[in-house]
Amino acid sequence: MKYLFQTVLILFCFSSVVNAQRSEPLLRHYRQAEVFVNHQRFDEALREYQKILQLDANFAEAYSGMGIVYWKTGRVDEAIDAFQKALARNNHLLQAHAVMGILLSKRGQEDAAITHYKQAIDINPQLSWLHSNLAELLWTQNQVPQAISGYQRAIQLDPKSPQTYLGLGNIYYTQFEFDAALETYAQAIELKLHSPGIYCNRGIIYTKQGEYDKAITDFQKALGIDNDYTAARFELGFVYQQIGKYEKAINEYERVLPHRTGDLALHHNLARCYFRLGQVDAARHQHEIAQEIREFQDALNAAQEKIREEPNNPDSYMALARIYAEHNQPQKAFEQYKTAILKDAFLMEAYDEIAALYIQHQQSRKAVTVYKTAIEVDSGYIEGHLMLGLLYRQYEQPEESARHLEIAHQLARKTVETMPNVQSLNILGAVYLAMKDYNRAENAFQETLKLAPDNKEALEYLQQVRQAKKSELD
Repeated sequence: MKYLFQTVLILFCFSSVVNAQRSEPLLRHYRQAEVFVNHQRFDEALREYQKILQLDANFAEAYSGMGIVYWKTGRVDEAIDAFQKALARNNHLLQAHAVMGILLSKRGQEDAAITHYKQAIDINPQLSWLHSNLAELLWTQNQVPQAISGYQRAIQLDPKSPQTYLGLGNIYYTQFEFDAALETYAQAIELKLHSPGIYCNRGIIYTKQGEYDKAITDFQKALGIDNDYTAARFELGFVYQQIGKYEKAINEYERVLPHRTGDLALHHNLARCYFRLGQVDAARHQHEIAQEIREFQDALNAAQEKIREEPNNPDSYMALARIYAEHNQPQKAFEQYKTAILKDAFLMEAYDEIAALYIQHQQSRKAVTVYKTAIEVDSGYIEGHLMLGLLYRQYEQPEESARHLEIAHQLARKTVETMPNVQSLNILGAVYLAMKDYNRAENAFQETLKLAPDNKEALEYLQQVRQAKKSELD
């Protein structure tokens, strides 16, 4: 939310309002905890709150204070737990409801966040930022009249909050009520509320109305407030493109590029501008990038649709994870792989691909943890033992390396004995290669090629084996 710093200041003012009937020792600990919090001595504050709870396990404000500490130190799960305990004991704590609204909205739990904001407003309806935060959430839930009413109430309480005017103007803009949006933005500008977003959004409306000079002026004012405000720079480029000033448009677009990777419209517009200037190669290059982005977005949409159709199918999450991995978005890939594992803990390829991604991003120690988890789930996972053997060798732990390679060897031999196919022979050969037993590795891959003469994996492995043997002789 946009009001976090203001929120913190207000909440601490309210956190000092504690039941006067509390005993003096409890209040003394509580006041000391607040002093520690205000001086960012969070560990000491927690100790004071814990002392309070040892004396009185139902001291709701102490739980709420702990929630603030956890929140400010990034321990969100513990913060939510602390606030829930506080509200279970006293459901009229403004601080707990307000911060729960912030935390839950950040987690995408909009309905729960709305409930907490409404309860906070019932406790104190005079805080502008509560109405504004609630209005923002109501807008995302398509409760437009309620959102407008919330923003209007926030403006009544605090007529100098630029974000409130921006939020209200944005609603009018998305509802195509351009006159109301322009009036709202104008009110903020008359109050000298310096917000690049207000000038930028007013400029967008002027662009739609064909008033390009006014639009350019507003975008330049937005950039005068914040030179890195990429939304205004993109829109300024678009206006220049509309009026045929293609070189100026390209200049603005190129300054946006580092900040908007994967923006289809940006590359598409650049391609058009270069084409208009007769720079065909540059136009073709931007068109190719735009095409790649479009294909990525289409693949992403298809994978997400598959998940909506089959939310319990781990293969759907694996497909989405691979798309993110292929397009260098590892964190999103990790999330999808982990979801796939939650759906099927024995999905070994998910562990393998997570580990491979960690290795690709130079985080091999995390890959070790992944493979260890995999073999705990399935002790017969040959590839897991094989990779652990190689990784432990890399980290100069020869005993652990040898142990896992031997386990992989025994498992692979047993698999070949029961199922002598291309896959089992290839994994046995890979184990021998890792063990530097090149003769037996070569034999295994040759056996594979008897079954499948064109097997690419066996041919590549065989080349590695022969290169390793040659290096030994040299």
